[in-house]
Amino acid sequence: MLFKKHLLTAAIGLSLSFSVQASELETLINMLHENGMVTDEQYGRLMGELAENKATKEQEKAEINEKLAEATKPSDIEISTNGGLSLKTRDGQFSTKVGGRLQVDAAAYGGSPDMGDGTDIRRARLYISGELYRDWGYKLEYEFDNDSITDAFISYDGFENYQIMAGHFKDPFSLDYMISANNTMFMEQALPTAFNAGRHMGLMGARNSQYWTLAAGLFGDTVGNTGGAEDEGWGWSSRGTLSPVNEPGKVVHIGLGLNYRDLQPSNEVRFSQAPESGVSGVRIVDTSTLTNADTMLKTGLEFATVMGPFTAQAEYIRTSVERDNISDADFDGWYLQSSYFLTGESRPYKNGVFGGIKPDRRVGDGGIGAWEVAMRYSSLDFNDGAIEGGEADSMTLGLNWYPVPMLRFSANYVHVLDVDGGTFDGQEPDVFQVRSQWAF
Repeated sequence: MLFKKHLLTAAIGLSLSFSVQASELETLINMLHENGMVTDEQYGRLMGELAENKATKEQEKAEINEKLAEATKPSDIEISTNGGLSLKTRDGQFSTKVGGRLQVDAAAYGGSPDMGDGTDIRRARLYISGELYRDWGYKLEYEFDNDSITDAFISYDGFENYQIMAGHFKDPFSLDYMISANNTMFMEQALPTAFNAGRHMGLMGARNSQYWTLAAGLFGDTVGNTGGAEDEGWGWSSRGTLSPVNEPGKVVHIGLGLNYRDLQPSNEVRFSQAPESGVSGVRIVDTSTLTNADTMLKTGLEFATVMGPFTAQAEYIRTSVERDNISDADFDGWYLQSSYFLTGESRPYKNGVFGGIKPDRRVGDGGIGAWEVAMRYSSLDFNDGAIEGGEADSMTLGLNWYPVPMLRFSANYVHVLDVDGGTFDGQEPDVFQVRSQWAF
């Protein structure tokens, strides 16, 4: 009897403490009941306490698991600092990226005309871009050096391979101009970029595919222009490209661009160009202001190829200005440039333009970065009849070093072979310039 009492006490203690597995305790109570060591009343009470303890433990376990799941639940937003600060929702509906660029130049000039040596912040920009509800895009970019807005647009990308843009952005024209200034072969674009179409307020549609692209838009004036009581100028621009060969390290590119502008209300236009250098600001060829100008049409032909580490690129641009009661003016220019990566990289190509360089072996990871040598010949003619803006030809040599994807260091030597006509007729300036660039 004493043993039965002690065994019953132990069973009750076990049920209260729940220190052993519930299944083992239940087996023990059943054995005691079957052997007549606990009464039916005691058996019911013990099984009730066991069930109650079991439910309590299960509830506590569920609460712990719920808190653990909540604590380890991944955030609805993915944050990345790789190549700029970007935030993206896990469902892909929204994204935001903050990026920018800083280009710091220094230049020394020789020959004639006199141009002062110096330094300059060539570009200092900050932008925010992203997606809304997956199909809508946006970008706002500000240029601190010039206190102006460069890009400010929204886009609709809901149709596969199609894009519609509205706002302030580049008119689609010229391969060299459409390439980001972060990714050009040389510090400055070639002489014919005096005919760049620029940025305007407009509406544009584009079709991009692997082997061809087409973009066309209708444009008003620049974002900072106020027309006052008179209508602003307007125009249209289109650019098409064909790349029958387009694969990594092997590209053939052909392009055609047309750009039209109605030059109201001022009915004036002016073309000028520096010797592929922006520090001094001296313009070696200059048409001065052409009055009675009604319309302007630019036509551009493009060719480029990539063969492994070798890239070649060429353009011809012709500009015709229709003038009222005065002879029309026609100007043109062309360039041929090429580069070679000593470290084996290949210039990337997508949607009719060249992209940025990512070194195969980064500095800091046992590599020396990407090294590129480049050469260019360019020509620009502003002479036409009574207009003597000057004709210039130049040869440029370049060296680029990309230690890591977001950094670039460049050195260019520019020799203007001759200036024929204009203010600086017969003069041959030389330029040596360097740049450090951070683009993120």
